[in-house]
Amino acid sequence: MKKQLPFAFALLLLSAIGFAQSKPKPPIKQVVPELKKILSGTGLPFKIVNDSLAVIPYEGENISSYQVLVQRISDLYIVFVNLTETLPGKIDDTKYKYLLERNNDFDIIKIGLDSADNTVYLRADIFKAGASTKLLTRIIKQVANVTNIIGGDLK
Repeated sequence: MKKQLPFAFALLLLSAIGFAQSKPKPPIKQVVPELKKILSGTGLPFKIVNDSLAVIPYEGENISSYQVLVQRISDLYIVFVNLTETLPGKIDDTKYKYLLERNNDFDIIKIGLDSADNTVYLRADIFKAGASTKLLTRIIKQVANVTNIIGGDLK
């Protein structure tokens, strides 16, 4: 009987371990990407392409449909429109002087030319440290508005 006591005790211990309930794992909180979080507060319809790029559809008086893109790169938010794609066939070498002159008319928005393929962009850069939902909303709307204005001028 004395020899069976340690065996019974070991069997009881193994049974307790086998039937013991494990602690439930806490649910994993979904991390909301920073770009989605800040754009959700703007009230604008948007589509997240990836963690660093979102597309906001717009319609205007002069341009029926175009897209404003918001891209997060490092410590910047870049809000831009590809004018060459938005206004196909309307921007060529003869319009560069006009576009450069229009740069002077807008405070935050700047127009640039990509030398690799002569693509014209309209963009605004915002430092992440100073960005708020209200400021980002204002800049997105301004980029969209300036795109519509330039579209009307280049008819």
